[in-house]
This record gives sequence, C-alpha cells and structure tokens, in this order.
Amino acid sequence: MHVPTYLVNHGQKVSIAGAMMSALMVGVFIGSLVFGYLTDKIGAKKVGLLAMTLGLIAIILLIAMPSFIVIVAVALFLFGMFTSSIGTIAPAMASALFGSKDYSQIYSTSSIGLALASIVALPAYGFIYDISGSYTTGLIIIVLLFLANIIAIILAFKNKEKLVKEGYWNSRKKGDLND
Repeated sequence: MHVPTYLVNHGQKVSIAGAMMSALMVGVFIGSLVFGYLTDKIGAKKVGLLAMTLGLIAIILLIAMPSFIVIVAVALFLFGMFTSSIGTIAPAMASALFGSKDYSQIYSTSSIGLALASIVALPAYGFIYDISGSYTTGLIIIVLLFLANIIAIILAFKNKEKLVKEGYWNSRKKGDLND
C-alpha cells in the first residue's frame, strides 16, 4: 500500500508508481505457481529460504535504486513472489516442521501470528514514515526482519530432530515436505 507513495517521494510520476504495482501482482501470480511446484520438488525449507532471499533482495533494490524504474519493476516483481509465499509456503512449512499430527491446531495458531503481523505492519510502516519523514527506515527494519526470518527457518529445521525424538512429529513418507 505504501509503495506508490515511496516511489512518488523518489521522483516517479503517480501513474508510473501505480503501474509498478502491476509488477508486484505478476510476481504474486508467478510466485504462487513456482513456489508450489518447488515446494513439492525441493522441500519447504529450501523454498522458504528462497522466498525470504527474494524478499530481501527486493527491499535492498528499492532502498538502493528507487529512481530506476526497471530496477523498481524487478524489485516489486521479486517482492510479489515473496508475498505469494505466505499462502503457499506457510502451510507446507508447518507440515514439514511438525508433520501431520495436530496439523490443524498448529497451522491455525501460526496463521494467527501472520494475521497479527499484517494488522501491525501496515500502520507501523505509516507511523515510521510520519515520524521520520522517510520510508527508508521502515525498509531497513524489513531487511532486518528478513534476516531474522532466514535465521528462524534455519533454526526451526535444525530443531526438528528434537521434535521427532520427543514424539511431537509423526513420520511421513520420504520426500514429503521434510526439508
């Protein structure tokens, strides 16, 4: 929601800034298809890390080159791909980390976290802009959050063996979203 304003603040015309949202939507569409396919082929962990990396690259590009429209289009496309991961990778990640035992309770609990993050993030981003007069501070915070997410994914899968040993994870057939 804040992207057009960010771009206008960096010298883009309103019509160009609005049109750039198309790149984001194309990224969401393609990301949904690609991430769904890749999750089946290489696993939720690798695809989750890929999604976070694409989001990280997108934000760094927006910070570094907001005046270059082609770079902005690429950044928003990549961010759209990341955005699609919320609906495609999150359920696969829950299954890969916890198995199918109590899946509905586990995924519904994690979905509450996603919803709360969405409720907080958009207004927080606007407040950061109001306080600082720039979106750059908010974007830097997002970069830090992407780095934290990458670390969290790595640690979560590292701790999966503990869940297996304690009986909180039930086995699935080999290749089913395990990695």
